[in-house]
Amino acid sequence: MDNISTILISSISTASVLGLIAFIFRSWIIERLKASIKYEYDLKKLDIENQKEIRTKSEVVADLLAEWVRQCEHLDYHQLNKLSFQAYLWLPKELAEDLSDSLAHQKGSKDVRTLLKDIRTHLHGKDDGLASNCVIVFDEPECHLNHMPLYRNEGSSKRNIIRG
Repeated sequence: MDNISTILISSISTASVLGLIAFIFRSWIIERLKASIKYEYDLKKLDIENQKEIRTKSEVVADLLAEWVRQCEHLDYHQLNKLSFQAYLWLPKELAEDLSDSLAHQKGSKDVRTLLKDIRTHLHGKDDGLASNCVIVFDEPECHLNHMPLYRNEGSSKRNIIRG
């Protein structure tokens, strides 16, 4: 009888230890899965926030340049200053200087489409191969004397004429 009780106690303790190990292992796997899912969720959330920030910064530059190429008598200088100041707060030095040169009508400054392409490349972190001549700029024919050129000579296309 002593043998049976030893075998029974041994079996029960082995089953208890194995059950405890299985419970701990199950809990560990569940926690690892939760952590993995949370990590993936956090990455996606960070990517979405980054895309929102890129869109916000892009809107500032687009609004600034769109306002700036308007007909002269309709320019809103308060809005231009506001947008210009916002852009200078986050643009890196080289792009801020390029934008400043263009807005100040410096000789050899970049045109609107090249500026947009360079800023797009900066915001996306890489050049995706989209050419600057793919940017469509609708002209307001009355003004733009001594204004920033919208296009550089990129061929004989009427669309690519330097104005100003």
